[in-house]
Amino acid sequence: MTDINLLSRAMTDVVPAIVDHLVASNSPRLHRDAMSLLERPLIVHALGLTGGNQLRAARLLGLNRNTLRKRCRELQLALPRAARDAAALPG
Repeated sequence: MTDINLLSRAMTDVVPAIVDHLVASNSPRLHRDAMSLLERPLIVHALGLTGGNQLRAARLLGLNRNTLRKRCRELQLALPRAARDAAALPG
């Protein structure tokens, strides 16, 4: 079985558990809440792969950098410390 098939199978097992949990918690926005659960680790991993570089992470994800920053705010994801420190440097 290929890696993508294994990942697809894992998602097939995980998604029903996520949906069941959200339904049990009376989530009024099931799709949005489920997507947030996936998007958070996706963004964290992309930032990790790029050493916290938002532009490179955004490109990796196929997003605009501003969209990535907005999603990080909405998901309450803090930038890695090195990225915050570099952004604070003058000039």
